[in-house]
Amino acid sequence: MFRPITIAAVLSIVLGAIGAANAATYCASYVGGPERATSRSTCHYASLADCRAGVRERGGGHCYKKGHMR
Repeated sequence: MFRPITIAAVLSIVLGAIGAANAATYCASYVGGPERATSRSTCHYASLADCRAGVRERGGGHCYKKGHMR
């Protein structure tokens, strides 16, 4: 009885870690400003909404899912 519960708990932790590692990361490519001069894009946004808000704050640009555009 104890083993199946333990195995299920370990599997859920491992699968959760794999899911977190594969979580989408969004990148912002800015139109102007200092970010554009030093880097083509910034890839630290966890959601598309966060990325779009960051782009609006910096004066424009576009967002894309990491790995889908360079």
